[in-house]
Amino acid sequence: MEKEHCSTHAASRQISAAQWKDHNILLNEAIWSLADEFEAKVQVIATTHNITHEKVKKLLGGHKYYWNPCGMQLANAIIHDKVYEVNEGKHLLFSFGSSLHMTGHAHGEKLTLQQIRDLVRVDPKYQDMTQDEKDELLCALTEYWALKNTSVRATNSAATCDAQSMLEHVFKILDGLALCTGVYICLFATCGHFYDSSQPFWYGTDNVMDFWEDVMDLEPDEVVCKMEQWACMHGKNIEEWNSVEGTQWMCACILNSGLCVVVKKKIQINFINFDVAIKARYGIDLLGWPEGIPFQSPHTITNAEHLWTLHDALKAGMCHWAYMSRQQCKQHQNQLKEQQNAGEVVRKPCKKHSNAGRKWCHTAPRRLLKSAVTIDSSLEDNSSLEDDICHFVSSHALNTRLNHEFL
Repeated sequence: MEKEHCSTHAASRQISAAQWKDHNILLNEAIWSLADEFEAKVQVIATTHNITHEKVKKLLGGHKYYWNPCGMQLANAIIHDKVYEVNEGKHLLFSFGSSLHMTGHAHGEKLTLQQIRDLVRVDPKYQDMTQDEKDELLCALTEYWALKNTSVRATNSAATCDAQSMLEHVFKILDGLALCTGVYICLFATCGHFYDSSQPFWYGTDNVMDFWEDVMDLEPDEVVCKMEQWACMHGKNIEEWNSVEGTQWMCACILNSGLCVVVKKKIQINFINFDVAIKARYGIDLLGWPEGIPFQSPHTITNAEHLWTLHDALKAGMCHWAYMSRQQCKQHQNQLKEQQNAGEVVRKPCKKHSNAGRKWCHTAPRRLLKSAVTIDSSLEDNSSLEDDICHFVSSHALNTRLNHEFL
């Protein structure tokens, strides 16, 4: 009985294995058929839209992740508008994430955040808004945030509190970053003007401040004190950097540093022969130069408005360096050749030296014979003093004549 039972189970397993094998063959055939159809459809889409089939596969296999933006929200913009309407602009509105705090009226008269939300909920003006109305509310909140972030504090104490609270927040973030990644960070902060009341700060993760003592032979307190003196007394504060000369220097530094990073070579911009010395030689172009500003060195721009427009464009990344494609390089070279064939000056010659055309004479340094005559000033006899002087003069004349004959 046991042998028959074992043989029955073996036959059952063979039948199941054969069925499973047939099932896998059918599944593989269906998969291959689907793959062939997929390749054919991908090729049709790529041919129709004039793109590669790799891009079509990438678009089909891509994943889109959604996240909550950290920017301004319509709910905060609506509450901001309602607060101005209720309190007639006499409040101060602060937004930190999703929480809003209002101050301005006397205690007991101001409306709480929950009361403002209840008013918004029953106000028909905010029920069915058009897209233009939403954009207007968001724009108003954006302008308010920008004004609050860049406005000048009323007193030095308020500015000091802002600086201290922000630095403490930055220190906590850097501590977490150092704990997670093990990076070494040191930070120095000081006031930007002599009349500021904020105290200089220094911060370092782990034992990074030992670097200043071991390698630079300076203590952190000494470094931050020197930094404060440099910022307040050596013409490096913010007010003086807002001058024309300071803005020219900053624009030139941004342009030259960006060019060195792209080219990976320490060079400076040649604005006079830019098309030949930069574009044609390195295949790099400067994109986003502000309109209405002549393309020339920042040191030659004297208009303060033009300088600040250029500075803002460079800081925002609107004016930046970019590599030229092969087609753009060929087009630029062909354009230079056409201009050269037409008789135009493609590369302006350098200014000649004042001694151009003269032969350089490399002469050996002259060797003069020194006189060994000394005069003793302690002589009391005037006659002997006069004799020594006469002897010195005659010896000097003789040495001078010998030098001329030697040369």
